[in-house]
Amino acid sequence: MFRTNKILAVIIIMLMLASCDAQLNVGMKKDLSNGITTSWKNMEPKDVVRIMNGEKVSHNQVVLGESFAVVNQGVKGLVVKEGKVSVGCSLKIIDSTGKTLLTEPDLFKGNDVWDKEKATDLKCTVNTGKPMDWQQEYQIVVTFWDKYGKGKLENRLTAYIEDIP
Repeated sequence: MFRTNKILAVIIIMLMLASCDAQLNVGMKKDLSNGITTSWKNMEPKDVVRIMNGEKVSHNQVVLGESFAVVNQGVKGLVVKEGKVSVGCSLKIIDSTGKTLLTEPDLFKGNDVWDKEKATDLKCTVNTGKPMDWQQEYQIVVTFWDKYGKGKLENRLTAYIEDIP
């Protein structure tokens, strides 16, 4: 009888703890048109796009030396303090052998607090160049996180580097 009550108490405590996280917003989606897989926790984008030369693109080809942007549009869930939000952004580029070519832990460091109205779109520009090489595919991981809260948003995509057409 005592053991049953103890198990019941543990279950009740677990349910109470789980209910504390009931507001947790977790999700993932893959956009088949642009190849970007986005996962999030406590901050969610309305849409994710790849921009090159000022235009939305649905391919992963990039000319060596050019850049593109990963843009999370309509992001909701950032914690606001005194009308401001604070966001970090990391970037990782991995070659086809699994070797990490670039790791930037916080691209926004030192410029990471904005008015909440100006932080609805989170953007990371990815520059290509050496040691990248032509006719190679690279894995790109862009991670944004809420420095005032526990939110995290991660974009995974590829970039195929080509010669000038």
